[in-house]
Amino acid sequence: MTQCELSERLGRPAPWISRMRKHFGLPALEEYPECYETFLRKVRDLRNLGVSEEKLVNLWNLERKLIDILHLDLGDGNLSHIQGCSVEADPERRLLLSNADLGVPLMAKDLQAGLDFQQRPPELFEGKEMGEDALLLLREYRKLLKSLQETICWERKILTEGLRWQKSVGLDRVR
Repeated sequence: MTQCELSERLGRPAPWISRMRKHFGLPALEEYPECYETFLRKVRDLRNLGVSEEKLVNLWNLERKLIDILHLDLGDGNLSHIQGCSVEADPERRLLLSNADLGVPLMAKDLQAGLDFQQRPPELFEGKEMGEDALLLLREYRKLLKSLQETICWERKILTEGLRWQKSVGLDRVR
């Protein structure tokens, strides 16, 4: 789909799509695949639920680091981190934005360190020696995810009240 079609399907203007693309480091394309729309739909919906762009970008950066450190095989190319967005996955085992499956429950306290899900040439230094630790990143990710969930729960109450109120002005019959 073109950017114009993507804009229409998301109900957001082209400048919003461009801004999100820049914030999340996504490439500009001539034709946008379904995974691109699904990713931006998640971002739009989370923003509508009161989650700040800053928190979403932080969550996205943590997800990308986890995907890279754990060597999760998400595909090749410049859209590899969002290619799984339109695939159904167990919500208990996947990262929120990328939909990357960790293979273990996300909220599990343990993760077997050193797992490599993709064949790659050995690095000169271990990730831990380079200052990256999957367990620390996962802990930080969980903390941020919990904060998002709290924001969503709070906003959900407000939205529910607003939807009840709409009936009083006859908006429940308008389509």
